[in-house]
Amino acid sequence: MKIQAVLIILLAAFLRLYELGKVPLFYDESIHSYFANLVLKGAYSYNPAYHGPLLFYSVAPVIAFFGESEFTLRLIPAVLGTLFVASILLYRRFIGNSAIFAAIFAAVSPVIVNYSRFYREDVYQLLFTSLAIYFILCYLEKKKSWKELKVDRDSLYLIFAAIFLAFFASVKETFYIFAALIAVYLALDLKRIRSSDLLISAVVFLTIYLCMYSNFFTSAISEFPAIKAISYWKYQHDIARISGPPYYFLELLLLYDLPLLILAFIAVKRWLKERDEFKSMFIFLFFTNLIFYSYMQEKVPWLLVHIEFPMIMLAATAVGKRSFVLSTIYLLYGCVFLNFVNPVNPAEPALYLPTQFDVKEARKFEGKISIVARADEYWPLVWYLKGKKVYYSYVPDSDIIIANYIEASKIEGEWKKENLVVRCWTFWTNPSIEKIPEFLIFRKPLAEVYCLNFTIFRKIY
Repeated sequence: MKIQAVLIILLAAFLRLYELGKVPLFYDESIHSYFANLVLKGAYSYNPAYHGPLLFYSVAPVIAFFGESEFTLRLIPAVLGTLFVASILLYRRFIGNSAIFAAIFAAVSPVIVNYSRFYREDVYQLLFTSLAIYFILCYLEKKKSWKELKVDRDSLYLIFAAIFLAFFASVKETFYIFAALIAVYLALDLKRIRSSDLLISAVVFLTIYLCMYSNFFTSAISEFPAIKAISYWKYQHDIARISGPPYYFLELLLLYDLPLLILAFIAVKRWLKERDEFKSMFIFLFFTNLIFYSYMQEKVPWLLVHIEFPMIMLAATAVGKRSFVLSTIYLLYGCVFLNFVNPVNPAEPALYLPTQFDVKEARKFEGKISIVARADEYWPLVWYLKGKKVYYSYVPDSDIIIANYIEASKIEGEWKKENLVVRCWTFWTNPSIEKIPEFLIFRKPLAEVYCLNFTIFRKIY
């Protein structure tokens, strides 16, 4: 087991660290770097649009010591992504060697690997979810009474769960969804929790939670973070900020995780005959997450990880030798294409508006630079222009003008013109069925590709 565990962790680390800085920063990553720098300046304040503070607190020291680059911004997510895979091995306590299969699936999962290589919150959530559920399951192993007032080793299990739940709450607002689901699950048999354990764990949770959102108790909280977060994201849902069909996440599962999805349903079928706490917990989380996120009007691929984790755990309990080999090959093939062969391929539904390699060329720009475009268009270009003389409006005597297609038509005079592709995408949610094999084998687009292009005007000397 020790050798197997080491090999799995090394595989996970390799897939998450190899060429980590190669891909240009995604839009959100460049924005997140801005907030990490605010932390270093002592000027950070919580904004639910860009999620909780822990992401920025954790990366700020890295860029302070080692400098800011694509690699250093993504280093902590890559390390936590590896630790997430390692955390699954703890579940041997409940499912024996099936935990090894689950860890391998997580290690090579195309989507999970991808979002372990991004400066985003997604892999933080996976790690904290995995550890919180593990300690909750440990706590539920022995019978307890709600009226019992006692502190023992079992109490520590619930306290550890509270710690990781607090970390989850400090990184992204999806915590409130997870917390509500766990509360519903536990409420079905509340007698198994001691009131004293619950009280102590709640105090631990709130202490960490308030510490994070008050900049380690150095600033006042004007509005309770949970209220601020829920009201903001409810509004985004109401206006359907990033809408999509209800089957959006199911399509992603079919494209990237088909063998695991089949195995997960086999596990559900077996659970109907022989029920246990582990499967009950993960079946509940799998279906409730799938239903909830399918309903929510925030259809972005990184939310898929909330559905994938319980699915992987269930699939591992139903896998056999043949299905394990076939599933691993399927996952690894998609993982290699998504993350290494063409990591900015807009044909990949798991990539949301991937930034193209052209953007890295901005580092070579010299002189006075004007950007004539909307703010939602020119990020992450701004990050690659750090330290340069940049104006975010038209300046006639600029050495270089970067303009979107509307503003480009207004620029007069003699210039050397070049095209710069910022990001590309497809509207793939209604794919032609006949194109699916081409996507799975050759990663060709399921629909027409569109790109955001800038025109680069260079002064002629």
